Amino acid sequence: MQAVESSAVQAVRTSFEAAEHRREVWLLIAGYSGQIGRVLCRQLEARASGLRAQGIHLVVTGRINRREFLWRNPHDHGEETFARTTDDWPEILRRFLSSGKTPRLFVDCTANGAFVERYAELLKLGIGIVTPNKLANSGSQASYAALQELARRCSTPYSYETTVGAALPVLGPLADLVRAGDRVKRIEAVISGTLSFIFHRLNNGGRFSAAVREAHARGYTEPHPGADLDGADSGRKLLILLRESGLAWEPQQVAVDGLVPPELAVEIDVERFLAGLAAHDTAWAERAEAAHRRSLRLAYLARFDGRSAQVGVTHVAASDPVALLAPGENLIRIWSDRYQPVPLSIAGPGAGPELTAAGVFTDILKAAREILPG
Repeated sequence: MQAVESSAVQAVRTSFEAAEHRREVWLLIAGYSGQIGRVLCRQLEARASGLRAQGIHLVVTGRINRREFLWRNPHDHGEETFARTTDDWPEILRRFLSSGKTPRLFVDCTANGAFVERYAELLKLGIGIVTPNKLANSGSQASYAALQELARRCSTPYSYETTVGAALPVLGPLADLVRAGDRVKRIEAVISGTLSFIFHRLNNGGRFSAAVREAHARGYTEPHPGADLDGADSGRKLLILLRESGLAWEPQQVAVDGLVPPELAVEIDVERFLAGLAAHDTAWAERAEAAHRRSLRLAYLARFDGRSAQVGVTHVAASDPVALLAPGENLIRIWSDRYQPVPLSIAGPGAGPELTAAGVFTDILKAAREILPG
């Protein structure tokens, strides 16, 4: 009798484990040791039990950075193992594909192009992609269109909401407008939480160099703050907004106005770069004061008027919603056939690894629900 009961219990356990495995989604996280990647891994761990209770088991099987590839097969119940170097992509892919039919997501939390060239291969293999990395969607129009078509053809998630506005829901609502037949006529946006923070400090009497240093200390900037101050990041975000609006634009069509002179922009040492900004404090203070005398404020805006697109410093009225943003907040205003004269406005915090990681987590959950069996 006891043997029969043991067999029954074992059968139930086996059936339960099989069902649990069917609800698994394996994650391979690139850039796990960076600002966003570290926070994301903590968030995944903190929410694991709650998600499993909802029938979603997100399993971080692999973690990659520039120096190492760490791997754990959850079914072996073993320790995480070091597996060669990140240069051995075939080995990384072989292990990730060893899950058989288990749904898989590649989460690219890097800010460089190390894995962007792998996106097409991953999509063809049925591996979904979730990323805050802007490079894949801000290269050539042909490359952007090819990835979109590949994701559609392979019915594989390609999620990148956090490439614009951190955790703010911007690209999804914009895509919904376009799918419903609306046409975007004009865009004005503060789409850099870093520059929003810096200009808020500057407009309220702070020194430019001190504002940049504070933003860097808070984790708002890229590892090198020059990547924010050169304007290229905002330019990429505006380009993505244009493309998600249904416009086939190339990167060179977006004019970019940077905030530091060329001789300082090439400084690769972060501390020397930050120290060099002090030489420009007086000039920035004078610009801010001149604007105040005219009841204006300085702002770093991304703008599209239907014919041209640019990102750079401009003046806005002191009563303008842009001037009233809190430090680090983003604001995206979209005028379209249906949203005029009052634009569709999306606003909220747009800087910091916690927010961006939370947005990536949301994208992971959406992608997981899309690829998990019903």
